Amino acid sequence: MQSAWKEALHLIQIVERHGYQAYIVGGAVRDWLLAKNSADIDIVTSARPEELGRVFSKTFQMNTAHQTVIVRSNGHLFEVTTLRGATIEDDLCCRDLTINSIALTADETVLDPAGGREDLKLGRLRSIDPESRMTEDPLRMLRVYRFASQLGFAIDEELQKVIHCNKERIRETAVERITKEWLKLLKGPARTAALAELRQSGLHHALAGLAVTDDQLEALAKLPGFEEEASEELVWTAFFLCRGETEVNLGSLALSKASARAIRKRLSYFQLRREAAWSAYELYRASLEVARDVERLRSWFGYSHETDETLQAIWDGLVLKQKSDLAISGHDLLQKGRKPGPWLKKELEWAERAVLSGRLPNDHRQIIAALEERRETE
Repeated sequence: MQSAWKEALHLIQIVERHGYQAYIVGGAVRDWLLAKNSADIDIVTSARPEELGRVFSKTFQMNTAHQTVIVRSNGHLFEVTTLRGATIEDDLCCRDLTINSIALTADETVLDPAGGREDLKLGRLRSIDPESRMTEDPLRMLRVYRFASQLGFAIDEELQKVIHCNKERIRETAVERITKEWLKLLKGPARTAALAELRQSGLHHALAGLAVTDDQLEALAKLPGFEEEASEELVWTAFFLCRGETEVNLGSLALSKASARAIRKRLSYFQLRREAAWSAYELYRASLEVARDVERLRSWFGYSHETDETLQAIWDGLVLKQKSDLAISGHDLLQKGRKPGPWLKKELEWAERAVLSGRLPNDHRQIIAALEERRETE
């Protein structure tokens, strides 16, 4: 982060040498003032995208509507956006919250026309002209609760009223944008308080793709805090379990196919663990990572659960940990001229079960012989 910050300041100086204004803005400045690390550093400038293309050799225009350009500088990537309005003060006063309406010059002078530093000290989420700020992009209403969850800040009373009165407008927002903010909200350390504020506003009833009830919000609020490294899949699985769902239409949330598969896998093994302990085969099929997530979920929802140490010990004792560990492969079973088909997967799974249960050693010759004998008796 430190090297990226220095490079951002250097980039600003380069822009200024070409006769334009430039500033670090938004969340990066907020986090800098809070002595926190920031994932991204955004820059605004009086230069237009085509002018930035003449200043830097490596640029890519990302967003035509907002005139945003990606600039690569010494291995770092920065989003550089043309100022909205005639001045930096105009730009800052158009932002969602005062704590995100602070800018920094190349010599680290703070520009704060909206009083964001005072709100940071007070731990308050406030907006200048909240009616305009919240309605010009309704996603900002959900972002308020996301910041409340992440920072533990209180929400200004006027802002809360504006959200309550305009909550239905968020139905116009794309589900992809909703789910990103929702995930960040759920992972915040002050999630319980943020969800209580969200419930008062009624905004959760209008969130596209989520359809969260008051009871489900309460269940989410009672969950233990997620670790910083908690995976997206673990958080979403906990969310669906709070909704009482074990089979869900993940397509409605516009999640990636990989994430959807991972969530379904965790939900499936959560159900399996309601009926039985981990067998060697099911642990092998699930993976140690998924099994650990399932046991965490069981502990959160009040079920008996295995510790990480116990799971690790069982895992360490498995003869197989991945498909390539099996002494035979699909290629071996096709050697005698048999055509590929569903039988191939069934025989490999049978062999995995036999080896993991100890009925067969993980030996190529013995597995092949056992499969031939099995075919003859069927």
